[in-house]
Amino acid sequence: MVVRGCCVAAIALAGALHPFPHFTEPNCARADFQSRGQTVRAELCRATRDAGAGRAVVILHGCGGFSTFDHRLATGLPNAGISTLYVDYFEPTPPPGSRGFCPGRTRPAAFDRRLVFSRWVEVVDDAGAVLARTRGIAPNRVGLVGWSLGGGLAIDVATLQSPRTFDAVVAFSAGSYGHTSAQLASLPPTLLLSGGRTDAVPLSSTLELYRAARAAGVKASLFVYPHGSHAWPREQGTVGIARAAHFLRANL
Repeated sequence: MVVRGCCVAAIALAGALHPFPHFTEPNCARADFQSRGQTVRAELCRATRDAGAGRAVVILHGCGGFSTFDHRLATGLPNAGISTLYVDYFEPTPPPGSRGFCPGRTRPAAFDRRLVFSRWVEVVDDAGAVLARTRGIAPNRVGLVGWSLGGGLAIDVATLQSPRTFDAVVAFSAGSYGHTSAQLASLPPTLLLSGGRTDAVPLSSTLELYRAARAAGVKASLFVYPHGSHAWPREQGTVGIARAAHFLRANL
């Protein structure tokens, strides 16, 4: 496996590391799975409309762990006809501190970035394979959605997959971490969303990624929410989720 590890250095402002979240939605249930002999915690939330289409996505949280904007994605997208598998990809790589893998909050020597990243890629690949085999999910309609660190990881996983598991990618607040057009050429249809110039991930970095993907021939789209927040709160989050849902329904 080629290990780039670029997203481990992603900027993110998630809060303290949270335990696995509690879901009260009746359409959600625990769906833990195995990855290289280890149990990975996950929650499957079934689509509450157009479930027969079989669309589904793996949801990747930010650097601080669960219960941030990614939780909204996991519970909101099913209302638009897209099932979600919310995955604790940190499970096999316990964070070195109480605030996850957020830059500036962990000691760089406390973990091997290359090993951690390669393990995350394996977990996400396994999650996609599990989701594709799940009853009611169409194996050719599986996508990947990530926020912040999870957005960067989603981009990297999608460029490394062989054979293809994920047929569309949505990345909130993700930027370019040295990607070349050649590396990005294997991306499926991809939507990048930015909180604008006030996002913690510089808009210039998201634009760089978008332009490189387009130059590589990728069907890439960009949405910028002016003067937004990295956390995608309130109305910004509602608009972002709606954009993501529209994109996924068109490309899965």
